[in-house]
Amino acid sequence: MERIFPTQTVTATLMWPVTGLATGTPVLVRKLTAPRRERRAEASALQAKQDELAAQAAKEAEAAWLKKLSAEADPTKRAAMTRTRETEKITMRQIQLEQAKADRKEKHGKVGEAAGAAALMLLVGGPLIWSLARPWVQPGIGLLLGVWWIAALIHAPAPGKTLAEDEQAPEQPVPAVEEEPSEEEPSDAPEVTAPTPADAHSLTASLTAAGSSVLLTRMAADLGAAHPLWKPSTRAVRALLAEAGIPVREGVRTPDGNGPGVHHQDVPALPSPSQEKAGAPVVANVAARQSANANANNADQAEPQKGFTTVPHPTDPARTIVIHPAGAA
Repeated sequence: MERIFPTQTVTATLMWPVTGLATGTPVLVRKLTAPRRERRAEASALQAKQDELAAQAAKEAEAAWLKKLSAEADPTKRAAMTRTRETEKITMRQIQLEQAKADRKEKHGKVGEAAGAAALMLLVGGPLIWSLARPWVQPGIGLLLGVWWIAALIHAPAPGKTLAEDEQAPEQPVPAVEEEPSEEEPSDAPEVTAPTPADAHSLTASLTAAGSSVLLTRMAADLGAAHPLWKPSTRAVRALLAEAGIPVREGVRTPDGNGPGVHHQDVPALPSPSQEKAGAPVVANVAARQSANANANNADQAEPQKGFTTVPHPTDPARTIVIHPAGAA
């Protein structure tokens, strides 16, 4: 009974004879017609294989004939061979058409003979057969409908499911999954890179060099294209611009439209190569809490002085920036 009435509420149980018949009939039909579908699929596969073999044989024959034709040096013989080949093709096509016509005629003849025999049987033996089978027609129809109803209830999927467990499609073979390289094995894949504030500054300067402002969405798209492993977003672009010291306006006019972005007048100039070479600080891994070199000889003087100056790192307290004056030996 649990299999025929797989419901939990009273309303669902009362409605199950109708809902079960409606949902179980398609499943039962699929199950009854499954062997026929399998035979049709097998016949189609065999026919496709046969057609493929025939096409391959025709291709090989054509290649052999072309090879033979190319080996013939006499133009007259080559023309005769070509005419003979065309005649053979036309003859084969006519034979195929005649064979198909004969097959259709034979098939129609068999159908006509069967229909005539059935009509003769109905005319001659129909009244006798009906007189004998009439008492059993109504009980037979009722019995058939009852058996179908019970079978549909048995095959009906449970509420909330599309198919019963025994009606699920056969499991397909799971393709072999390639094992991912372990963390210990070296990998040639590039490391995850993200744009830096310098990249954002350089991109902003290049996009606004013509005197037009740029939207944050445009910068996010360009930075994402340059760093495929980075997830572009306007929030990340804002953070990069803030670290680079570039203000963001909530409304700017650009060739791409209006919206939050960077005005072309707010972009600071990029440092020149000579300034980067002369004034770039050298970062050294100095122990934390090391006192800075605050000697008097580190002050700005007219002539270059020997020595260096240490200042705390702005983001990493465990590091110290060592600044060598330009021109120091």
